[in-house]
Amino acid sequence: MSETLTPTTATAALGLRTIIDAPGLLWLDLDDPMSKSLDELGERYGFHELAIEDCRHGIQPAKIDYYNGYNFIIINTTHYTDHPCEMTLREIDVFIGPDYIVTVHFGASAAVLDVEHRIVSGAKTLSHPDEVLHSVIDTVVDRYLPTLDSVGDTIDRVEDDLLIHPDVALLETIFDLKRGMLQFRRAVASQRELLNVLIRDSSPLIRNEMHIYFRDVYDHAVRAMDLVETYRDLMGGALDIYLTQMANRTNEIVKALTILATIMLPLTLVTGYYGMNFEYFPLLKDPNGIWYVTAGLLAIVVSMLGYFKYKKWI
Repeated sequence: MSETLTPTTATAALGLRTIIDAPGLLWLDLDDPMSKSLDELGERYGFHELAIEDCRHGIQPAKIDYYNGYNFIIINTTHYTDHPCEMTLREIDVFIGPDYIVTVHFGASAAVLDVEHRIVSGAKTLSHPDEVLHSVIDTVVDRYLPTLDSVGDTIDRVEDDLLIHPDVALLETIFDLKRGMLQFRRAVASQRELLNVLIRDSSPLIRNEMHIYFRDVYDHAVRAMDLVETYRDLMGGALDIYLTQMANRTNEIVKALTILATIMLPLTLVTGYYGMNFEYFPLLKDPNGIWYVTAGLLAIVVSMLGYFKYKKWI
């Protein structure tokens, strides 16, 4: 279920874009960290080579690094699909300075596009880099809850299927969910710690009046974390349901075979008794002997089934 996105040639990169260019705020967005544009930005603003390297290599936990004159922030984003059942993790890298902010990511970012759409439509007005940072993180964290709702719907469906017809495919889905939720938990936990740092950030790049807004996002991250723990417990319960159903099915099979073997035991004894090669034998010369013996065998079967039913064994 879980997977991380890495750069691919199939990603349609638009390159470096200017989203906001106003007095006191320049927002640049780059959707191809492998391009030379990132190197040019690094030379222009003095970005450290380690921060540029972080932009280009893999998926990393959310964090904040402090450099001279700017901060480097990694934000984790998530996406869930139930067909197939998998969790996709991506990241948005942010360089924030006194009057600029640069967002870097592989391919299109739904969070950046959403904030950009609200700016274009007039629904949001941003005038400082920390406001852009808050808007992006807030959009990312707000998407956690719909993702968890989708996971919850999948868990409900799996639990219903387990009660009706448990099979190996459902077990694979449960393990996929557990792996994906573990990775999702790591992303949310690191994001929560990042927000905890931003709430207490004393650098001039994050103004004091913005701390309350980051605290609100922090509360959403904590709520998402609580839901993650709840769903992990539900998946553990779903696994228990599967194991219980399998055990019950095995018990039913063993019980059926035991009843059959118990019924066959006296029948085998009787037929074995009459199969002995003696010259003189009860009912051996009787023309209706076969019917008497057959009736006796049927009586044994009926009486045993009646006894099992009386004892509620069947």
